[in-house]
Amino acid sequence: MNEEFIMPLYWNAPYQTEVIAKITVVRKNELQFNQTLFYPGGGGQLSDTGSIVYLEEEFPIIETYKDKEGIWHKLDIKKNIDFQENQDVLLRLDWSKRYSYMKPHTAQHLLSHLFHKINDCDTEKANFEELKIDIELSKNLAVDEILNVVSEANRIIEQGVEVKSIIVNQEEYRKDYLGRTRGKKSEEEFVRLIELGGEEGFDLVCCGGIHVKNLAEIRGVFLESKKDHTLKFLVNQKGLLFATEQRGLMLKLEDITAKKGEKLLEIVENKIKENQILQDNSVNLLRLIFHNIHAFSKKINEYSITSFTLPEIDRLPIQSAAKELESNNFVAVHGRNDILYLISTNEKLPANKIAKTLIEEIGTKGGGNKGFAQLSIKNVKEPLQLVEEIISSL
Repeated sequence: MNEEFIMPLYWNAPYQTEVIAKITVVRKNELQFNQTLFYPGGGGQLSDTGSIVYLEEEFPIIETYKDKEGIWHKLDIKKNIDFQENQDVLLRLDWSKRYSYMKPHTAQHLLSHLFHKINDCDTEKANFEELKIDIELSKNLAVDEILNVVSEANRIIEQGVEVKSIIVNQEEYRKDYLGRTRGKKSEEEFVRLIELGGEEGFDLVCCGGIHVKNLAEIRGVFLESKKDHTLKFLVNQKGLLFATEQRGLMLKLEDITAKKGEKLLEIVENKIKENQILQDNSVNLLRLIFHNIHAFSKKINEYSITSFTLPEIDRLPIQSAAKELESNNFVAVHGRNDILYLISTNEKLPANKIAKTLIEEIGTKGGGNKGFAQLSIKNVKEPLQLVEEIISSL
């Protein structure tokens, strides 16, 4: 590695959210700094946004981009500010946005690897929104083929596979990495590669984007739609929420068929069968989230508590997914038909005890055992907050 190469902070420290930097160039409402955490965009991943604190006043950074002169930070300024070169400032990254792009970008690497491996199918184009992926494939695959890839991707995600960043000069790249690199080759003087699988990597791609350190952070992927060669995926909880919405639509459709009779049932029968696969995937995605529940939990009186609103999820998928919960967890889910589900793997915090307190407080019906309880919360405002307040008072 050439010692003159300076690794960008957004590669070197992708989880860092603030840094002190010095203004080096001022061009109207655009600034350059001697160092930056802000990714300038590229490879289908949008640029970072955030803010700059200058002389104790904070200004939004609404866009970051790179040209031949360097990386520019575009500010949203409502008044004349005399920014001075060599002045120290605080750069503050919009972490929530950054992280919501890191997950789908890394998930796309995994999906593209699997499409190539399983279906001999290349990714022609990929773009990202917050927790969303658009992929254009070289082949028009069948739904079953795509869902097979999704299932395998979620299995690998659940294993918690390392994601490694490698930076080498062009000579090292051609000698040690070019022969096993998937996708487009790089002609850059210094090449940045992303490898899935740590020391025993199974996928290597030239990429300058920002990625998570471990595939487990993605939580799961879900197929949202398919149109010819173009696929749309959702990751993390957004995927689960979409899955529950689809399940809700199917339940409504089933209700309609029951009222309208056999003829309508015949018309929609095939559609219901197709969507059953997607419904099964929604349960699998819920299992993934429960398996990684620590990422969503908070501490209340030393208890690990997690709360979700999933308006189309009902008892059976929740009970199935609850098997993935590790010990000492308590989960409250506001589900379909305003039913509150309480799941506990903490012997000191039994689900039926919390349910009983709620039943007495709001005057409703319900019950259960130490591990699983449910109750009606119709017309109850902020039921999840109420659960947390009860646990706080213990």
